[in-house]
Amino acid sequence: MMRLIRITCGPTGDRVASRTAENRAIAGRLAGTVYAMARRAVKRALVLSVGLAGACISEEEPGAASRVQAGDAAPDFTVELFDGGTVRLSDLRGNVVLLTFFSSWCPECRAELAVMPVEVLERFADRAFVSLAVSRGESREELAAFREESGLRFPMGLDPDGAIFGLYAEQTVPRNYLLDADGCVVALSSGYDADGFETMLRRAERMLSNGFQ
Repeated sequence: MMRLIRITCGPTGDRVASRTAENRAIAGRLAGTVYAMARRAVKRALVLSVGLAGACISEEEPGAASRVQAGDAAPDFTVELFDGGTVRLSDLRGNVVLLTFFSSWCPECRAELAVMPVEVLERFADRAFVSLAVSRGESREELAAFREESGLRFPMGLDPDGAIFGLYAEQTVPRNYLLDADGCVVALSSGYDADGFETMLRRAERMLSNGFQ
């Protein structure tokens, strides 16, 4: 079951009115998925996730709290992308960011990732929105096998030792953090269900409608 916390951040300074060319390039690389490929992938991924349920907690007790709460500045990090290159979270400021931590062995993670091509990438195409999915505790080879099996090809980051995840939480995937244009956490969740995920995405839409596009 997804647990969702929502709050609006207090003022953190002037909103970023426009992105730099570098930021636009980074955002475009992450958000500019080839949507024809995504549409082909989504049916395959949905088949893989049918019937999957249960919390994805790796040998730990359920219900661990996030180290980052709504209203906090998101801890900065640089992550290696599966397709090459790196991205620094703070370079994405000026965009609404959906930061997702997942593990490919996790049924709830697979269910969430399966809907991302349509529910996230296509839905927010050509807007000031970036989805950054980071694989926790897995090697490049393990992530490659998952991408091949699922047919998912959108950008994914590698966190093989869980160091980036550890900045945000101790356990439990999938875990989502919705960030505003200043890098402030405005909503967070752990676990996955369709209604809870949609609630977070609607929050992102309201943020964009209020001046983040």
